Amino acid sequence: MSKTCQAEEQPTSELAGLRRRVAELKTLATEHKRLEEALQESQQVLQKIFESVTDSISATDLDGITRCKPKKK
Repeated sequence: MSKTCQAEEQPTSELAGLRRRVAELKTLATEHKRLEEALQESQQVLQKIFESVTDSISATDLDGITRCKPKKK
């Protein structure tokens, strides 16, 4: 293969690689957004449960943060 032909193939190959990477990043961004929405929905459901329970409850997450709710009178 001549040097001219190699010089033409390299940018084309790099461009194809960049296009694949852009597609991968778009997929990751879409998945990230979907996961954020699912997390927000889950947090809202748990908040509603936490607020509606009449008994005293406490919950500790994996980071050691505890939330307490006194018993409703």
